[in-house]
Amino acid sequence: MEMSGAKQVVPAQGARGILAFDVPEPWRAEAVRPEVELFAAMPPVENEFTPNVVVTVNPFDGSLADFSRRAMTGIEAQLREGRIVHTGRWAYTFADPDEEGGLPLDALGVPVTAHEGRVIEYTHRAPNGRTVSGADYLVLLKGWAVQISTTSSIQARFIFDEPFEAMARSVRVLRSPQADDAVASQAGPTAAAGRVDEQASADQGTELEELFGHLAAGADLGTGVWMSGAAIARTGELKDGVVGRLGGADPVLDELRDLGVLDGGRLGGMGSFMAQALTEAPVRLRLTGRFLDGETSLQAFVHGGNVLLAAEQGYGPRVLNQPWHPDDPARFNVQVLPITELTSAMARWAGVGPAWNLHVAPFVIEAALVDQRLGGEAAVPHGAGALLREAWGQPWFTWVLEAEGPSGGIDPVTYVNAGPRGHFRIGTVEDPSGGADRVGLWATESSFIFRQFEDALQAVVHGRPVVLG
Repeated sequence: MEMSGAKQVVPAQGARGILAFDVPEPWRAEAVRPEVELFAAMPPVENEFTPNVVVTVNPFDGSLADFSRRAMTGIEAQLREGRIVHTGRWAYTFADPDEEGGLPLDALGVPVTAHEGRVIEYTHRAPNGRTVSGADYLVLLKGWAVQISTTSSIQARFIFDEPFEAMARSVRVLRSPQADDAVASQAGPTAAAGRVDEQASADQGTELEELFGHLAAGADLGTGVWMSGAAIARTGELKDGVVGRLGGADPVLDELRDLGVLDGGRLGGMGSFMAQALTEAPVRLRLTGRFLDGETSLQAFVHGGNVLLAAEQGYGPRVLNQPWHPDDPARFNVQVLPITELTSAMARWAGVGPAWNLHVAPFVIEAALVDQRLGGEAAVPHGAGALLREAWGQPWFTWVLEAEGPSGGIDPVTYVNAGPRGHFRIGTVEDPSGGADRVGLWATESSFIFRQFEDALQAVVHGRPVVLG
Protein backbone atom coordinates (compact mmCIF):
# COMPACT_ATOMS: atom_id res chain seq x y z
CA MET A 1 0.00 0.00 0.00
CA GLU A 2 1.30 3.44 -0.96
CA MET A 3 0.63 6.91 0.34
CA SER A 4 -0.46 9.75 -1.96
CA GLY A 5 -0.63 12.91 0.12
CA ALA A 6 -2.91 12.04 3.03
CA LYS A 7 -4.77 9.35 1.09
CA GLN A 8 -3.91 5.68 0.79
CA VAL A 9 -3.83 4.18 -2.70
CA VAL A 10 -3.76 0.54 -3.73
CA PRO A 11 -2.19 -0.52 -7.08
CA ALA A 12 -4.52 -2.71 -9.16
CA GLN A 13 -3.51 -4.75 -12.23
CA GLY A 14 -5.79 -5.28 -15.21
CA ALA A 15 -7.55 -8.46 -16.26
CA ARG A 16 -5.26 -9.09 -19.26
CA GLY A 17 -2.12 -7.78 -17.63
CA ILE A 18 -1.94 -4.80 -19.99
CA LEU A 19 -2.53 -1.94 -17.58
CA ALA A 20 -2.43 -1.05 -13.92
CA PHE A 21 -3.66 1.95 -11.96
CA ASP A 22 -3.83 3.27 -8.41
CA VAL A 23 -7.12 3.11 -6.55
CA PRO A 24 -7.55 5.51 -3.60
CA GLU A 25 -9.44 4.60 -0.46
CA PRO A 26 -12.39 4.03 -0.15
CA TRP A 27 -12.65 3.05 -3.84
CA ARG A 28 -12.52 -0.68 -4.59
CA ALA A 29 -11.07 -2.36 -7.69
CA GLU A 30 -13.05 -5.27 -9.12
CA ALA A 31 -13.00 -7.68 -12.08
CA VAL A 32 -16.22 -7.27 -14.09
CA ARG A 33 -16.29 -8.19 -17.81
CA PRO A 34 -13.59 -9.63 -20.12
CA GLU A 35 -13.52 -6.50 -22.28
CA VAL A 36 -12.91 -4.26 -19.24
CA GLU A 37 -9.25 -4.09 -18.30
CA LEU A 38 -9.67 -2.07 -15.10
CA PHE A 39 -12.67 -1.22 -12.94
CA ALA A 40 -13.16 0.60 -9.65
CA ALA A 41 -16.19 1.92 -7.79
CA MET A 42 -17.11 3.71 -4.62
CA PRO A 43 -18.98 1.71 -1.95
CA PRO A 44 -22.68 1.83 -2.92
CA VAL A 45 -25.07 4.12 -1.07
CA GLU A 46 -28.79 3.39 -1.10
CA ASN A 47 -30.78 5.47 -3.61
CA GLU A 48 -27.63 7.13 -4.99
CA PHE A 49 -25.79 6.45 -8.24
CA THR A 50 -22.50 4.67 -7.56
CA PRO A 51 -19.50 6.53 -9.07
CA ASN A 52 -17.30 4.19 -11.08
CA VAL A 53 -14.31 4.02 -13.41
CA VAL A 54 -14.16 1.64 -16.40
CA VAL A 55 -10.92 1.33 -18.39
CA THR A 56 -10.75 -0.33 -21.81
CA VAL A 57 -7.62 -0.78 -23.91
CA ASN A 58 -7.07 -1.77 -27.54
CA PRO A 59 -4.13 -1.85 -29.99
CA PHE A 60 -4.17 1.32 -32.09
CA ASP A 61 -1.92 3.01 -34.64
CA GLY A 62 -3.97 6.11 -35.44
CA SER A 63 -3.73 9.68 -34.18
CA LEU A 64 -5.18 11.13 -31.01
CA ALA A 65 -7.73 13.04 -33.12
CA ASP A 66 -8.77 9.75 -34.76
CA PHE A 67 -9.20 8.16 -31.34
CA SER A 68 -11.27 11.12 -30.16
CA ARG A 69 -13.55 10.98 -33.19
CA ARG A 70 -14.14 7.28 -32.67
CA ALA A 71 -14.84 7.72 -28.97
CA MET A 72 -17.35 10.53 -29.51
CA THR A 73 -19.16 8.53 -32.18
CA GLY A 74 -19.29 5.54 -29.86
CA ILE A 75 -20.74 7.59 -26.99
CA GLU A 76 -23.53 8.93 -29.19
CA ALA A 77 -24.27 5.62 -30.90
CA GLN A 78 -23.88 3.11 -28.08
CA LEU A 79 -25.20 4.94 -25.01
CA ARG A 80 -28.86 5.72 -24.48
CA GLU A 81 -29.36 9.42 -25.20
CA GLY A 82 -25.60 9.95 -25.26
CA ARG A 83 -24.91 13.66 -25.74
CA ILE A 84 -21.44 15.23 -25.89
CA VAL A 85 -21.08 18.23 -23.56
CA HIS A 86 -17.38 19.00 -24.00
CA THR A 87 -14.27 17.77 -25.79
CA GLY A 88 -10.90 19.21 -24.90
CA ARG A 89 -7.17 18.69 -24.68
CA TRP A 90 -6.12 16.90 -21.52
CA ALA A 91 -2.73 16.51 -19.87
CA TYR A 92 -1.96 12.87 -19.14
CA THR A 93 1.39 14.09 -17.81
CA PHE A 94 2.91 17.54 -17.36
CA ALA A 95 6.35 18.86 -18.17
CA ASP A 96 9.03 18.12 -15.57
CA PRO A 97 9.68 20.80 -12.93
CA ASP A 98 12.50 23.23 -13.58
CA GLU A 99 15.67 23.43 -11.51
CA GLU A 100 13.85 25.40 -8.82
CA GLY A 101 10.98 22.92 -8.63
CA GLY A 102 8.46 25.07 -10.48
CA LEU A 103 6.17 23.75 -13.21
CA PRO A 104 6.73 25.23 -16.70
CA LEU A 105 3.74 27.40 -17.65
CA ASP A 106 2.42 28.51 -21.02
CA ALA A 107 1.51 32.08 -22.00
CA LEU A 108 -1.80 31.81 -20.13
CA GLY A 109 -0.22 30.52 -16.95
CA VAL A 110 -1.36 26.93 -17.50
CA PRO A 111 1.07 24.05 -16.78
CA VAL A 112 2.67 22.75 -19.98
CA THR A 113 1.51 19.33 -21.14
CA ALA A 114 4.22 16.72 -21.71
CA HIS A 115 1.92 13.91 -22.92
CA GLU A 116 -1.39 15.07 -24.33
CA GLY A 117 -4.67 13.22 -24.26
CA ARG A 118 -8.32 14.14 -24.66
CA VAL A 119 -11.21 14.46 -22.25
CA ILE A 120 -14.77 13.97 -23.50
CA GLU A 121 -17.59 14.94 -21.15
CA TYR A 122 -21.14 13.82 -21.87
CA THR A 123 -24.47 12.82 -20.40
CA HIS A 124 -26.44 9.63 -20.97
CA ARG A 125 -29.38 7.79 -19.49
CA ALA A 126 -28.39 5.02 -17.09
CA PRO A 127 -30.25 1.68 -16.95
CA ASN A 128 -32.29 2.98 -14.01
CA GLY A 129 -33.60 5.80 -16.22
CA ARG A 130 -31.57 8.55 -14.61
CA THR A 131 -29.46 10.98 -16.65
CA VAL A 132 -25.88 10.74 -15.43
CA SER A 133 -22.55 12.47 -16.11
CA GLY A 134 -19.68 10.80 -17.93
CA ALA A 135 -16.13 11.95 -18.60
CA ASP A 136 -13.81 9.79 -20.72
CA TYR A 137 -10.07 10.40 -20.54
CA LEU A 138 -8.29 9.24 -23.71
CA VAL A 139 -4.57 8.63 -24.07
CA LEU A 140 -2.29 6.76 -26.51
CA LEU A 141 0.40 4.76 -24.70
CA LYS A 142 2.98 2.49 -26.36
CA GLY A 143 0.71 1.23 -29.13
CA TRP A 144 -2.45 1.12 -27.00
CA ALA A 145 -5.53 3.33 -27.06
CA VAL A 146 -6.62 3.69 -23.44
CA GLN A 147 -10.14 4.94 -22.68
CA ILE A 148 -10.81 5.72 -19.01
CA SER A 149 -14.58 6.17 -18.61
CA THR A 150 -15.74 7.83 -15.39
CA THR A 151 -19.40 8.04 -14.41
CA SER A 152 -21.23 9.77 -11.57
CA SER A 153 -24.49 11.59 -10.98
CA ILE A 154 -24.53 15.08 -12.45
CA GLN A 155 -24.82 16.52 -8.95
CA ALA A 156 -21.72 14.66 -7.68
CA ARG A 157 -19.39 15.47 -10.59
CA PHE A 158 -17.97 18.42 -8.60
CA ILE A 159 -16.97 16.05 -5.82
CA PHE A 160 -15.35 13.36 -7.94
CA ASP A 161 -13.51 15.41 -10.59
CA GLU A 162 -10.25 15.22 -8.63
CA PRO A 163 -10.16 11.46 -7.85
CA PHE A 164 -11.33 10.63 -11.37
CA GLU A 165 -8.45 12.60 -12.93
CA ALA A 166 -5.95 11.20 -10.43
CA MET A 167 -6.93 7.63 -11.30
CA ALA A 168 -6.80 8.44 -15.02
CA ARG A 169 -3.28 9.84 -14.72
CA SER A 170 -2.15 6.84 -12.67
CA VAL A 171 -2.87 4.38 -15.51
CA ARG A 172 0.35 2.76 -16.78
CA VAL A 173 1.25 0.18 -19.41
CA LEU A 174 2.65 -3.19 -18.35
CA ARG A 175 3.29 -4.77 -21.77
CA SER A 176 3.23 -4.10 -25.53
CA PRO A 177 0.47 -5.27 -27.89
CA GLN A 178 0.70 -8.92 -28.99
CA ALA A 179 -0.79 -10.85 -31.91
CA ASP A 180 -3.66 -12.28 -29.90
CA ASP A 181 -4.70 -8.81 -28.74
CA ALA A 182 -6.12 -8.14 -32.22
CA VAL A 183 -9.37 -9.90 -31.35
CA ALA A 184 -10.12 -7.47 -28.56
CA SER A 185 -9.31 -4.51 -30.83
CA GLN A 186 -12.28 -5.23 -33.12
CA ALA A 187 -14.58 -3.49 -30.66
CA GLY A 188 -12.13 -0.72 -29.97
CA PRO A 189 -10.98 2.35 -31.86
CA THR A 190 -9.71 2.17 -35.41
CA ALA A 191 -8.04 4.88 -37.44
CA ALA A 192 -10.88 6.90 -38.99
CA ALA A 193 -10.87 9.83 -41.35
CA GLY A 194 -12.72 12.88 -40.10
CA ARG A 195 -13.08 16.58 -40.57
CA VAL A 196 -10.49 18.90 -39.06
CA ASP A 197 -11.17 22.24 -37.39
CA GLU A 198 -8.81 24.16 -39.63
CA GLN A 199 -8.88 27.44 -37.70
CA ALA A 200 -8.33 25.87 -34.28
CA SER A 201 -5.64 23.56 -35.63
CA ALA A 202 -3.76 26.48 -37.18
CA ASP A 203 -3.96 28.42 -33.94
CA GLN A 204 -2.77 25.54 -31.75
CA GLY A 205 -0.25 24.02 -34.15
CA THR A 206 -1.71 20.51 -33.93
CA GLU A 207 -4.56 18.57 -35.53
CA LEU A 208 -7.83 19.29 -33.73
CA GLU A 209 -10.96 17.44 -34.77
CA GLU A 210 -14.10 19.28 -35.91
CA LEU A 211 -16.69 19.28 -33.10
CA PHE A 212 -19.66 21.27 -34.35
CA GLY A 213 -21.62 18.24 -35.56
CA HIS A 214 -21.61 16.88 -32.02
CA LEU A 215 -22.75 20.23 -30.62
CA ALA A 216 -25.66 20.33 -33.05
CA ALA A 217 -26.64 16.73 -32.28
CA GLY A 218 -26.87 17.55 -28.57
CA ALA A 219 -29.01 20.69 -28.94
CA ASP A 220 -32.31 18.78 -28.92
CA LEU A 221 -34.53 19.52 -25.92
CA GLY A 222 -36.46 16.25 -26.34
CA THR A 223 -40.16 15.47 -26.39
CA GLY A 224 -42.78 17.24 -24.33
CA VAL A 225 -46.34 18.54 -24.37
CA TRP A 226 -46.97 21.43 -26.74
CA MET A 227 -48.91 24.25 -25.08
CA SER A 228 -49.74 27.85 -25.84
CA GLY A 229 -48.66 30.52 -23.40
CA ALA A 230 -52.32 31.23 -22.64
CA ALA A 231 -52.92 27.58 -21.71
CA ILE A 232 -49.94 27.57 -19.35
CA ALA A 233 -51.16 30.74 -17.66
CA ARG A 234 -54.71 29.38 -17.33
CA THR A 235 -53.39 26.19 -15.73
CA GLY A 236 -51.93 28.25 -12.91
CA GLU A 237 -55.24 30.11 -12.48
CA LEU A 238 -57.17 26.83 -12.18
CA LYS A 239 -55.14 25.51 -9.26
CA ASP A 240 -58.11 25.12 -6.90
CA GLY A 241 -60.92 25.67 -9.36
CA VAL A 242 -63.59 23.59 -11.04
CA VAL A 243 -64.65 24.30 -14.62
CA GLY A 244 -68.34 23.82 -15.33
CA ARG A 245 -69.84 22.78 -18.62
CA LEU A 246 -71.56 26.12 -19.17
CA GLY A 247 -70.00 29.42 -19.93
CA GLY A 248 -69.66 29.33 -23.72
CA ALA A 249 -66.76 28.49 -25.99
CA ASP A 250 -63.26 28.90 -24.62
CA PRO A 251 -60.44 27.81 -26.92
CA VAL A 252 -57.93 27.80 -24.05
CA LEU A 253 -60.04 25.38 -22.01
CA ASP A 254 -60.55 23.29 -25.14
CA GLU A 255 -56.78 23.09 -25.53
CA LEU A 256 -56.35 21.96 -21.92
CA ARG A 257 -59.02 19.30 -22.36
CA ASP A 258 -57.46 18.04 -25.60
CA LEU A 259 -54.08 17.74 -23.86
CA GLY A 260 -55.58 15.88 -20.90
CA VAL A 261 -54.45 18.62 -18.53
CA LEU A 262 -58.09 19.30 -17.66
CA ASP A 263 -60.25 16.25 -17.01
CA GLY A 264 -63.83 16.32 -15.80
CA GLY A 265 -63.64 19.97 -14.97
CA ARG A 266 -60.57 19.59 -12.74
CA LEU A 267 -56.85 19.58 -13.34
CA GLY A 268 -55.46 16.07 -13.74
CA GLY A 269 -52.10 14.71 -12.54
CA MET A 270 -49.84 16.74 -14.82
CA GLY A 271 -52.12 19.77 -14.65
CA SER A 272 -52.23 19.68 -10.86
CA PHE A 273 -48.43 19.62 -10.63
CA MET A 274 -48.16 22.40 -13.21
CA ALA A 275 -50.51 24.62 -11.22
CA GLN A 276 -48.65 24.01 -7.98
CA ALA A 277 -45.28 24.65 -9.61
CA LEU A 278 -46.44 27.82 -11.34
CA THR A 279 -47.91 29.30 -8.17
CA GLU A 280 -45.86 27.81 -5.33
CA ALA A 281 -42.39 26.86 -6.64
CA PRO A 282 -39.79 28.25 -4.21
CA VAL A 283 -36.97 27.93 -6.77
CA ARG A 284 -37.09 29.33 -10.29
CA LEU A 285 -34.49 29.49 -13.04
CA ARG A 286 -34.70 31.28 -16.34
CA LEU A 287 -32.65 31.38 -19.52
CA THR A 288 -33.48 34.36 -21.73
CA GLY A 289 -32.11 33.96 -25.23
CA ARG A 290 -31.82 36.35 -28.13
CA PHE A 291 -31.10 35.69 -31.79
CA LEU A 292 -31.06 38.74 -34.05
CA ASP A 293 -34.14 40.73 -32.97
CA GLY A 294 -36.10 37.84 -31.46
CA GLU A 295 -36.24 36.96 -27.75
CA THR A 296 -36.96 33.48 -26.41
CA SER A 297 -36.88 31.78 -23.03
CA LEU A 298 -36.67 28.63 -20.97
CA GLN A 299 -38.33 28.76 -17.56
CA ALA A 300 -37.90 26.16 -14.83
CA PHE A 301 -40.09 25.94 -11.71
CA VAL A 302 -38.58 23.62 -9.08
CA HIS A 303 -41.19 22.13 -6.77
CA GLY A 304 -40.06 19.34 -4.46
CA GLY A 305 -37.94 16.84 -6.36
CA ASN A 306 -39.41 17.72 -9.76
CA VAL A 307 -39.25 20.59 -12.22
CA LEU A 308 -41.81 22.13 -14.54
CA LEU A 309 -40.00 23.17 -17.71
CA ALA A 310 -41.63 25.58 -20.17
CA ALA A 311 -39.41 26.36 -23.14
CA GLU A 312 -39.69 28.39 -26.29
CA GLN A 313 -37.32 27.71 -29.17
CA GLY A 314 -33.69 27.50 -28.09
CA TYR A 315 -30.37 27.47 -29.94
CA GLY A 316 -31.17 24.42 -32.08
CA PRO A 317 -34.47 25.62 -33.61
CA ARG A 318 -33.58 29.32 -33.67
CA VAL A 319 -30.08 29.13 -35.13
CA LEU A 320 -29.81 25.68 -36.74
CA ASN A 321 -33.44 25.44 -37.94
CA GLN A 322 -33.93 22.19 -36.08
CA PRO A 323 -37.57 20.95 -35.88
CA TRP A 324 -39.97 22.55 -33.41
CA HIS A 325 -43.76 22.47 -33.39
CA PRO A 326 -44.68 22.02 -37.07
CA ASP A 327 -47.88 24.12 -37.01
CA ASP A 328 -47.20 26.78 -34.41
CA PRO A 329 -43.58 27.82 -33.69
CA ALA A 330 -44.85 29.98 -30.78
CA ARG A 331 -45.90 26.89 -28.78
CA PHE A 332 -44.04 26.05 -25.57
CA ASN A 333 -42.42 22.66 -25.04
CA VAL A 334 -43.63 21.73 -21.55
CA GLN A 335 -42.02 18.90 -19.58
CA VAL A 336 -42.10 17.63 -16.01
CA LEU A 337 -38.64 16.37 -15.08
CA PRO A 338 -36.78 15.16 -12.00
CA ILE A 339 -34.61 17.95 -10.64
CA THR A 340 -31.56 15.83 -11.56
CA GLU A 341 -32.43 16.37 -15.27
CA LEU A 342 -32.60 20.17 -15.22
CA THR A 343 -28.94 21.03 -15.85
CA SER A 344 -28.82 18.77 -18.91
CA ALA A 345 -32.03 20.27 -20.31
CA MET A 346 -30.79 23.85 -19.87
CA ALA A 347 -27.47 23.03 -21.55
CA ARG A 348 -29.20 21.47 -24.54
CA TRP A 349 -31.56 24.42 -24.92
CA ALA A 350 -28.69 26.94 -24.86
CA GLY A 351 -26.56 24.89 -27.28
CA VAL A 352 -23.85 24.28 -24.70
CA GLY A 353 -21.72 21.71 -26.49
CA PRO A 354 -18.21 20.82 -27.64
CA ALA A 355 -16.09 23.45 -29.36
CA TRP A 356 -12.45 24.45 -29.34
CA ASN A 357 -12.93 27.55 -27.22
CA LEU A 358 -9.80 29.53 -27.95
CA HIS A 359 -8.96 32.98 -26.66
CA VAL A 360 -9.66 35.79 -29.12
CA ALA A 361 -7.63 38.95 -29.55
CA PRO A 362 -8.45 41.61 -28.77
CA PHE A 363 -10.89 40.30 -26.16
CA VAL A 364 -11.92 43.77 -24.96
CA ILE A 365 -14.09 45.60 -27.48
CA GLU A 366 -15.98 48.89 -27.66
CA ALA A 367 -19.39 48.49 -26.02
CA ALA A 368 -21.29 50.20 -28.86
CA LEU A 369 -19.78 47.80 -31.40
CA VAL A 370 -20.72 44.76 -29.31
CA ASP A 371 -24.27 46.08 -28.87
CA GLN A 372 -24.54 46.50 -32.62
CA ARG A 373 -23.26 42.95 -33.19
CA LEU A 374 -25.73 41.50 -30.68
CA GLY A 375 -28.55 42.96 -32.75
CA GLY A 376 -27.29 41.62 -36.05
CA GLU A 377 -24.21 42.51 -38.06
CA ALA A 378 -21.37 44.86 -37.18
CA ALA A 379 -17.94 45.76 -38.50
CA VAL A 380 -15.13 43.50 -37.33
CA PRO A 381 -13.24 45.13 -34.43
CA HIS A 382 -10.06 46.93 -35.39
CA GLY A 383 -7.00 44.70 -35.16
CA ALA A 384 -9.04 41.49 -34.81
CA GLY A 385 -7.05 38.28 -35.06
CA ALA A 386 -8.14 35.25 -37.09
CA LEU A 387 -10.08 33.64 -34.25
CA LEU A 388 -12.02 36.80 -33.39
CA ARG A 389 -12.83 37.39 -37.06
CA GLU A 390 -14.23 33.87 -37.33
CA ALA A 391 -16.17 34.10 -34.06
CA TRP A 392 -17.50 37.54 -35.06
CA GLY A 393 -18.88 36.11 -38.30
CA GLN A 394 -20.78 33.21 -36.69
CA PRO A 395 -24.51 33.44 -35.88
CA TRP A 396 -24.68 34.71 -32.30
CA PHE A 397 -27.22 33.30 -29.85
CA THR A 398 -27.04 35.28 -26.62
CA TRP A 399 -28.47 33.97 -23.37
CA VAL A 400 -28.72 35.15 -19.78
CA LEU A 401 -28.97 32.81 -16.77
CA GLU A 402 -31.03 33.97 -13.79
CA ALA A 403 -32.01 31.95 -10.70
CA GLU A 404 -33.80 32.68 -7.44
CA GLY A 405 -34.76 30.74 -4.34
CA PRO A 406 -36.09 31.30 -0.82
CA SER A 407 -32.78 32.85 0.31
CA GLY A 408 -32.28 35.08 -2.73
CA GLY A 409 -30.92 34.79 -6.22
CA ILE A 410 -27.70 34.77 -8.19
CA ASP A 411 -26.20 37.56 -10.23
CA PRO A 412 -27.25 37.17 -13.88
CA VAL A 413 -24.67 35.53 -16.15
CA THR A 414 -24.50 36.41 -19.86
CA TYR A 415 -22.96 34.37 -22.69
CA VAL A 416 -22.71 34.41 -26.46
CA ASN A 417 -22.97 31.07 -28.22
CA ALA A 418 -20.84 31.42 -31.37
CA GLY A 419 -21.40 27.90 -32.65
CA PRO A 420 -18.18 26.29 -33.91
CA ARG A 421 -16.12 28.81 -31.92
CA GLY A 422 -17.96 27.99 -28.72
CA HIS A 423 -19.14 30.20 -25.88
CA PHE A 424 -17.91 33.58 -24.69
CA ARG A 425 -18.81 35.11 -21.34
CA ILE A 426 -19.79 38.77 -21.75
CA GLY A 427 -19.02 41.35 -19.12
CA THR A 428 -18.22 45.02 -18.73
CA VAL A 429 -14.58 45.97 -18.25
CA GLU A 430 -13.92 49.33 -16.62
CA ASP A 431 -11.42 51.59 -18.32
CA PRO A 432 -8.85 52.58 -15.64
CA SER A 433 -8.01 55.72 -17.58
CA GLY A 434 -11.52 57.03 -17.14
CA GLY A 435 -12.59 56.44 -20.72
CA ALA A 436 -15.68 54.60 -21.89
CA ASP A 437 -16.15 51.12 -20.43
CA ARG A 438 -15.61 48.24 -22.80
CA VAL A 439 -17.01 44.72 -23.15
CA GLY A 440 -14.90 41.64 -22.57
CA LEU A 441 -15.36 38.35 -24.42
CA TRP A 442 -13.94 35.52 -22.33
CA ALA A 443 -13.75 32.13 -24.06
CA THR A 444 -15.42 29.61 -21.74
CA GLU A 445 -15.39 25.85 -22.12
CA SER A 446 -18.74 24.09 -22.25
CA SER A 447 -17.73 21.83 -19.36
CA PHE A 448 -17.46 24.90 -17.12
CA ILE A 449 -20.85 26.24 -18.23
CA PHE A 450 -22.48 22.86 -17.55
CA ARG A 451 -21.05 22.91 -14.03
CA GLN A 452 -22.10 26.54 -13.67
CA PHE A 453 -25.72 25.59 -14.39
CA GLU A 454 -25.61 22.87 -11.75
CA ASP A 455 -23.84 25.18 -9.30
CA ALA A 456 -26.52 27.87 -9.75
CA LEU A 457 -29.27 25.30 -9.24
CA GLN A 458 -27.70 23.92 -6.07
CA ALA A 459 -27.01 27.44 -4.78
CA VAL A 460 -30.65 28.57 -4.94
CA VAL A 461 -32.02 25.22 -3.73
CA HIS A 462 -29.70 25.04 -0.71
CA GLY A 463 -29.41 28.76 -0.05
CA ARG A 464 -25.63 28.98 -0.45
CA PRO A 465 -23.38 31.27 -2.54
CA VAL A 466 -22.41 30.16 -6.01
CA VAL A 467 -18.96 28.63 -6.38
CA LEU A 468 -18.59 29.22 -10.13
CA GLY A 469 -19.62 32.86 -10.35
